[in-house]
Amino acid sequence: MKILLLGGTSDSLRVLDYLGERGHSVTTSVVTDYGRILAEKHGQPVIQGRLTATQMVEYMREQSVELLLDVTHPFADLVSKEAMKAAKQAKLPYLRFERPATEDLSGAILVRSYQEAIDWIKEQRHQVVYLGTGSKTLGLFVEGVPNCRFIARVLPTSQVLAHCESLGLVADQIDALKSPLSIELQRALLERSQATVFVTKESGQVGGIREKIDLCAELGMECLIIGRPELSYPRMVSTLEELEVYLEERS
Repeated sequence: MKILLLGGTSDSLRVLDYLGERGHSVTTSVVTDYGRILAEKHGQPVIQGRLTATQMVEYMREQSVELLLDVTHPFADLVSKEAMKAAKQAKLPYLRFERPATEDLSGAILVRSYQEAIDWIKEQRHQVVYLGTGSKTLGLFVEGVPNCRFIARVLPTSQVLAHCESLGLVADQIDALKSPLSIELQRALLERSQATVFVTKESGQVGGIREKIDLCAELGMECLIIGRPELSYPRMVSTLEELEVYLEERS
């Protein structure tokens, strides 16, 4: 089967290996240089750049793609919306592969958007905040709560570091590290930051959300979790076993 896989996550690399082992022809679409470098190590074609629905349709028709497989991050909702639109226009099946959500969020504060998170930080008058939400939305927090000191954990790439510096962050406000991190290292980073709240996204079991909540409780910090965007997918699977069942149905 010829598949266009929208990737950029650790899940997408596992899925790519799984499909390759079963003889499927897969092209992976990623946005960043870092995503391209990782995907290229897995032996199938990679295209880089943020694709619109129209561009996806054109590519899928030109390459006779038979399935659009969306394995983007749970928070890449704009990409998923474009992908569903493209599949509908091209009259091709769309399948969402999304890591399972964390069921037990007890002990954390849950909000539904970045703006809600910013409003909560301001209402609670936190002065030092540790952000585990990545670099893409860092500007929202810096501009939204200008009197707050933010420490951000981000990917260790030159582009990301330059972006952090452009927002006014200095060296001791930037933890440039690639996940996954051990609990011991996370504990050391949070303690060093002297933050009173840790902000993260509901990235699922793979992201170790439950462990982060428990760690915050241990350190006497609040844990603020931004919930996933809620989208209505035509069909979704969460494991390789479910993906195999889907592919067998279409064979």
